[in-house]
Formats: sequence, C-alpha cells, structure tokens
Amino acid sequence: MQGYGPRGGVAAIALLGLLTLSGCGLLTDQGTPDRIVIPSTDDLSTETKPSTLSATSTTERSHSNDVPSEWSYERVIKSAPRVSNSEYQIGASTADGSREDVSGYHFTSADREIRCSTGNNGANALTCASDEVNGPANPPANEDAGCSWDRDLAVLSGDGVSRGACDNRYSVLFRSRSIPSGSTISVARFACLSQDSGLYCVESDSGSGFALTDDGFSEIRADERAPESLTGVESESSSSTSASRVVSTR
Repeated sequence: MQGYGPRGGVAAIALLGLLTLSGCGLLTDQGTPDRIVIPSTDDLSTETKPSTLSATSTTERSHSNDVPSEWSYERVIKSAPRVSNSEYQIGASTADGSREDVSGYHFTSADREIRCSTGNNGANALTCASDEVNGPANPPANEDAGCSWDRDLAVLSGDGVSRGACDNRYSVLFRSRSIPSGSTISVARFACLSQDSGLYCVESDSGSGFALTDDGFSEIRADERAPESLTGVESESSSSTSASRVVSTR
C-alpha cells in the first residue's frame, strides 16, 4: 500500500506532466504539415517557341469562314497516314556520298524530285530543294557577303515562306528516304504530304505553306481549301457535304 501514498501521487503527477509535454512536442513537430513549395514556371520543363518565330506570325493566321475545315490544306495533310519519323534520320552530304545516320529529319518526295531537311542546322525551318522553286537569280541586297545563294531552295518557317536561300545556311541533305505517295511526315510545327504530283507542306504557327507540284511552286495557306486533286470534292461543294466523300490520297 506504500505505492499509493504521497510519494506515489507525486510520481504519478510528474509522469502525467511529462506525457503532456511530450504530446505537445509531437503536435508541434508532426501535427503541422511541412510548407509546400510550388516551383516557379522557370523550373518546369515547357516547350518554347523557336527564337526565329516572328512576333506577328501567330496573329496573322485567321481561319476563313468560307472554307469547311475538313477541306483545308492543314486538315487534308494531317489526316493522311503518317510515316515513322525515325526512318528519316539518314542522308548524305553530297549527291554521291555515303548515307549515314544524321541529326534532324530528311526526306524526298515520292518521285524523288524534291528533297527536304529540317532540324539539322538550328534555323528552325523546313528547307526543300527543287528545280520548280525557281526563286530570284540573285540574293537580296541586304544579304551578307558570305551567302552562297541557291535559287532552287524553298524555306518555310514561323516567318512565312521564302524562295531562294543561302545553301550554306539552310543545308538540304541528299539520298534521304522517300515518303510514299499519299503519306504525311509531321515534324514539330511542320507537316508535308507526298503525292504523285508533288509535295504540300504547312507550318502550324504561322499557317504558311507551299506546294511544289508539276505546275511549279506556289504559296498556300493552311486554312485555304485544298484542291480537288487532294480532296476528291469539287470546290463549289457545300460545307455540309459528308466527309465520307473524301477520296484516299494514296
């Protein structure tokens, strides 16, 4: 019965106080959640637009209400079966050079009359070489003296389309693989449709594009109506025409 005397009572009170203080410590250390740190947007991995994209290029694009979206160049080009991009990272630096694995993406049209390259020179552009381009014979007056001008180059970027370019700045490889007729290659902002008649390419940010066909070079807009040769639908057809009437591009 000695454990229940005054000494026992004091010990019990001391033990109770110790437990109370410990409990308060636990609440202080563990009861309050750690501060959550939200990283700034600079720390996130985000896709940024190329530095060559002009400030007005994205605002210049406007979809025409007169063109049903299913018949636009962009829709037709991107609706075609896509090739595997990994098959198009091979090429040669000269016409008779040996082929090897390279950076960027390189391809030719189905008839091999047009060859294109993108992602290999840091220019954020798609460049295609063809006799059909037939750009200016001489470079612009403000072009630097080191430019090796090639009038047969067509350059597509966020700034639009240009005919003729410096081939030492916009290189196009040789002996790349061809894209089967009726198929599309899509690389970043660029998409190109290969046809027996030629090549149709658009850039998604600016909505610019070009066609290199048997009829020569022409600039196109992504939201313009594609020709009947691509859609199988006459241009005067109404927007209510069923999409099932579109012929295969193969």
